[in-house]
Amino acid sequence: MLRDASLAGTPTGKIAGKMMAEGVLVSDDIVNKVVADRIAEPDCAKGFLLDGYPRNVAQSKVLDTILAKTGESVSDVVVLNVPMEALQQCVLHRWTADGGDEWTSGYLAFREPKSFKALAPGVKPQCERDDLKHCNMFDDWTGEPLFHRADDNLKTLAQRVTLYHSQTGPVLEHYESQGVIRNIDGHQAEPKVWADLAKALGADPSKGLSALPIIAEAPAALLVLLSAVSFGIAAAVSLRTRKSDSEYILVE
Repeated sequence: MLRDASLAGTPTGKIAGKMMAEGVLVSDDIVNKVVADRIAEPDCAKGFLLDGYPRNVAQSKVLDTILAKTGESVSDVVVLNVPMEALQQCVLHRWTADGGDEWTSGYLAFREPKSFKALAPGVKPQCERDDLKHCNMFDDWTGEPLFHRADDNLKTLAQRVTLYHSQTGPVLEHYESQGVIRNIDGHQAEPKVWADLAKALGADPSKGLSALPIIAEAPAALLVLLSAVSFGIAAAVSLRTRKSDSEYILVE
């Protein structure tokens, strides 16, 4: 969402874009506004996923307030635990399309694009905006070129780990008192992470999040919040389910 706002050139997006380029977390007031506006869009009416929010207790309280207005609340918080060395490997091998899709060129728990798998032995993955002619990394689904994010470096990671412990750690305490914390080992092969995640949510692991159970009788919609990569960059996934029909849309 922040990248979309930045690319759109809105006043809020310009500020967010500058902060992301500098490798710092975007301020709460900007993030809260972007999130509130985005989840109010029609395509989120039957369900949505949030990635990277809330990162601190103040944001979690704002989210609780936003959800309460529509009779919703957080029902599960799934914590993806990943050791520091794995996070370093993740950020150094992450590739992202402008459309938001993410891939890896060498991280255990994530997917590799076909373009990377097709590279001849010894050929280095590369893609620069000013040299697309020699780009060899592409999004499987859209065909877009893949780039390294400006904030994917070890210095920025170290800063974010420090912020995680000081700011996002308390978010888990905020929800722990509600008995909704679910711990998952995030440093495993992707199918195993999906299987453990699906088990925690009562879904079919062979189908991922699309198999979450339909709640036929519910007085109010439920929200599942998957929050925070332990020892790393905070990530949150929220799911809203409305009675007998369910659709899920990833909103990053």
